[in-house]
Amino acid sequence: MPRGMSGDMHSLFDFGKIAREYERWYDTPRGKQYDQQEKSAVLECLPRPLPGDRLLDVGCGTGHWSRFFAAQGYEVTGIDLSPEMIAIARSYPCTGCRYEVSDACHLLFRDKTFEVAAVITSLEFIADVKTAVAEIFRCVKPRGRVIIGTLNKLDPLNRQRLDRKEEPYYSGRMFSANELNELLQPYGTVRIYSAGRNIESRGDKSGGAFIVAEVRP
Repeated sequence: MPRGMSGDMHSLFDFGKIAREYERWYDTPRGKQYDQQEKSAVLECLPRPLPGDRLLDVGCGTGHWSRFFAAQGYEVTGIDLSPEMIAIARSYPCTGCRYEVSDACHLLFRDKTFEVAAVITSLEFIADVKTAVAEIFRCVKPRGRVIIGTLNKLDPLNRQRLDRKEEPYYSGRMFSANELNELLQPYGTVRIYSAGRNIESRGDKSGGAFIVAEVRP
C-alpha cells in the first residue's frame, strides 16, 4: 500500500485523512504478503551499514519502513509532508529513528549527509518528481546509495486499480521499470529489482506489482 505525503503543491494525494487506518493494512493477509515481498526486493540492494551510517526515508508515512531500516542497523531520519502520519510514526517506539515534517522537494539537510536515501511507494505521489529526485541525490554521499521502490504501472493488479479509479492509486503517478530507469540514469548506475530478482528495464517487462531501483551515484 502506498505511503506518502499530504496536502500541498508537491503532493498528489492527502494521506493525512487515512493516517489512522494506514497501519491496519499491514495486518491483513494481503498486506503481510506484499510487505514480505517488498522487503525481500529492497534487501537485494540495501547495503549492510557501518556503525553510524545514516539513512533518509523520504515519504516515511507512519514509519513502517523507517523501523525496518533501523532494524538493519541504520540511523534513520524519516520525513513526510503529513503531520498526521508523522505523529503516528512518533508513537511507535524505535531506537534509531527520528521523524520530521518536511517536503521532499525542499529537503532541509546539507549536501552529502546520508549514506543511503530510500523512497518507498512515495515517489508516485510527488507532483514535482524531477525536483524531488535532484534533492534526494544532493543529500546522499559520494559512493552512497539511493533506493526507490515504486508501484509498477504495467502490473495487472495496478492496472486494475487505475481502471477502477481506486484511491490513492488513481491520484498518483505509477512508473514502469523503463520509465524509472530513464528518470534515474542521469544520476548513476541503475539496477531494477522485483520480488528479489534483477529484471531488464528495457522492454518494460512487468516484473510484479512492486519494483525497486538501486542507484549508485
